[in-house]
Amino acid sequence: NLGPRYTEAFRDVFPEEAKKHDAALVPFLLEGVGGVDSLNQGDGIHPTAAGQRVVAGTVWGVLVKVVSRTS
Repeated sequence: NLGPRYTEAFRDVFPEEAKKHDAALVPFLLEGVGGVDSLNQGDGIHPTAAGQRVVAGTVWGVLVKVVSRTS
């Protein structure tokens, strides 16, 4: 942990860059999975198969907009 100031600056980089470059952004890859014991392996970090399906849905929710923009 490098402190709240670093954490805030780091967190803000990705949305700023995405906006600057008109790029798609997955705000939080582990939305709905992070911290949910039943969706993570015993190490508490890596998603289970069920957790990976949730992650895929999160990513697809962003990608489908990109795909529809280019079609």
